[in-house]
Amino acid sequence: MTAIDVRLPFEQAVQAFEAAPAECQIAVLWQTYDTLGHAFATIAPVALFSQAVQQLISQIQQVDRPDQLSVLRDILAGSDTRFSHAYQALNINMKLAFWHRLFTLMPTSRLSLATCQDGLSAPSNLLACLDSMGLNERLHFLRQVVS
Repeated sequence: MTAIDVRLPFEQAVQAFEAAPAECQIAVLWQTYDTLGHAFATIAPVALFSQAVQQLISQIQQVDRPDQLSVLRDILAGSDTRFSHAYQALNINMKLAFWHRLFTLMPTSRLSLATCQDGLSAPSNLLACLDSMGLNERLHFLRQVVS
């Protein structure tokens, strides 16, 4: 009997996400939340209005605009910063709500996502994989990568 690798698409997507540079991770998160749209708001409405989430977003918005992307990189990398510590203190629903609110409030032009999208096919392959998933699989993917 031959063993066949039959990993689920979200497992492959999680591995591809974790291997991507931080700017690409942010771009993938933004695209995923953008495609989920209002469906996410109906799944975790209480977390969207969490005071802890809003405080963290307010603190990030107070940082100089050029440094905001660095703060998001640090959060994704789990760096030893006050922003990362505040993020890690959130439960999983609040972490999901954090990214949703962040992308709702912060225009993509301020995130400098073009640096990831220029010349890299890995993010587009990952996005194509995510596009083939259903809502529950996408949410499972998000829970995996934001925790």
